[in-house]
Amino acid sequence: MKYKVKKHILSMILYIVGFLAGLVLLLLLEQPFLIAFLAILALLPCIFLPLFFLSYKKLVFKAYCICSGVEKGNAIPIRFKMENPTFSPFFLCDITFTVNNLYFPNELTHFLSIHVSPKSNDEVKVPIDTAHVGIVRLSVSEVRVSDLLHFFSVTLPFTPKLEVPVFPEERMKEDLPATPASDGLDEYTESDSKGNISSDIKEIREYQPGDRLQRIHWKLSAKLDDLFVKEMAHTSVLSLVLLPELYRDNIEETVSTLLGSIKILQQREERFEVCLYNHAAVDFSFLTAFDEASKTEAIIRLYYLPLYDEKNLAKDAFFASGVKKATVIQIIGDEVIVHPME
Repeated sequence: MKYKVKKHILSMILYIVGFLAGLVLLLLLEQPFLIAFLAILALLPCIFLPLFFLSYKKLVFKAYCICSGVEKGNAIPIRFKMENPTFSPFFLCDITFTVNNLYFPNELTHFLSIHVSPKSNDEVKVPIDTAHVGIVRLSVSEVRVSDLLHFFSVTLPFTPKLEVPVFPEERMKEDLPATPASDGLDEYTESDSKGNISSDIKEIREYQPGDRLQRIHWKLSAKLDDLFVKEMAHTSVLSLVLLPELYRDNIEETVSTLLGSIKILQQREERFEVCLYNHAAVDFSFLTAFDEASKTEAIIRLYYLPLYDEKNLAKDAFFASGVKKATVIQIIGDEVIVHPME
């Protein structure tokens, strides 16, 4: 870990000037209390500077969120924590961080100063307001501590970023179609439960933000020193597909309608998939959403996809590609458009 040390020459000069001014006053006034005052000024650097340089490397700075996601309109509860196992206090600890929503880029820089007590774990609560859905990313760009005399300051190494999903309210759509009657189980099915997934691994791919931890292939990841996840083979023919359009102008309404539609289909115990279209890569991802965890995974995966400025882009690409024969429920804003399977 690299620590950046900075000298504050102006502070040193002002301190020396103050000490010399005290000497002049002592010579002019000949007051005994000035001798004690000057003695303290001379001793302070000798005490605090060695203590500072022995202590700052033992500081541990942490930034974390106490929840995995919030609903739009609620503040994200961020915590900044400084662990100080030493007997040295740090009165000047400055934190610089930025906040940005991946869907609505408008990066804001914030500054925060905290007091770090000796032998303590000082924590500061920083609520981040949420005006839009999407992934809110908090990046700490600098954590700087200074000695008590402000002669030196040190920038602590800290690189991790926090990403917290912001979910909308569910917009319920009761007029969703049921799974087509012609849809049945294929020859590999061993269970009559709706939406069942087999234990067969269809493929291994690199980890993407939003993937569930349960799907990580830990042995392969440890061997290759990178994260890989398992794509499981479906045991049933899922011919009902929810297709959200990532149209920039009404993405918030689209996510809200998608959440409500997933909830209704879950309550009806329908078998369905959520199709996510990445227009930059011209690629489709099919995700099941049969429980709360997989529903959240689908929304988070959607949040990392690029938005586009053309309506019906996902629908046109889906039918042009012939990637799957299905009854498609296209979701764009608060509209739900059904395209029956041909």
